[in-house]
Amino acid sequence: MQYINIFRNFIFGFFVFFILFQPFTANASLGARPAYLFVDLEKRNPSGTFTVTNMSNEVQTYRANAIHFAISEKGSVHPVPPDDYSLAKWIKFNPKEFTLEPKTSREIRFSIIRKKNLKPREYWGAIEFMPLKGIKYSGDTDEGGRKMNFEVLSALLIPIYGSVNNIDYEGKVSDVTAERVEDKTGFTALVENTGTGVLRLRGELEVLNATSGEVSLKTPIKIFNVMPLQKRRIKILGSESLPGGSYTAMLRLRQSRPDEVILSHQEKFKLP
Repeated sequence: MQYINIFRNFIFGFFVFFILFQPFTANASLGARPAYLFVDLEKRNPSGTFTVTNMSNEVQTYRANAIHFAISEKGSVHPVPPDDYSLAKWIKFNPKEFTLEPKTSREIRFSIIRKKNLKPREYWGAIEFMPLKGIKYSGDTDEGGRKMNFEVLSALLIPIYGSVNNIDYEGKVSDVTAERVEDKTGFTALVENTGTGVLRLRGELEVLNATSGEVSLKTPIKIFNVMPLQKRRIKILGSESLPGGSYTAMLRLRQSRPDEVILSHQEKFKLP
């Protein structure tokens, strides 16, 4: 008896205001340029185009959908119903469904038919391109004669961010923890976005010896996003293992654009 499982993989990236984009690629069968979109919602109905490429060796038909998404406290991305920060309900496509020959591209036009009198905040959503058929894989036959077949649907998601003037970019850091991770020291910290715009932060962790005040460890914190009114627990892996003792962790996070934001936090901890 055959059992067919359909997996939906997402190729997703995070837009960073100053042109830093690091996508996670689940399956390189579909590509797009640009990899993200940023629109000015001060304009009545912003619009634009992007290019979608079928990178597979098969003819594929794709359907475009608009979705809203959230980033969990642990950093995972998942679709959610549209809320007051969502662009999804305003995004329109032309065409909505299209077919591409292998290794070919075409332009897709989008427009955002926004409502009037938007509140000053940052809005976001994503354009999802889903193939109507997936790539099929077959597993080995088990002792009972059963064979597992898989059909993988690799969706491409292009994040869209839009803003209205007078956005508040605010946040705070709390709850720093430390633990030993093999031959290194790992840290976590809770970052909360208390404003109305997406925080795009990077920074540095500095650990001081509580007795001598000397710097025991210093490590950079790579860029990450925190959506409005949401929290992220970031993980930071130090370059070495600290000996047992009392320490003070000092976190400094910064966003340089569109508005400068500086967050800092200091917390004492002990390692056995």
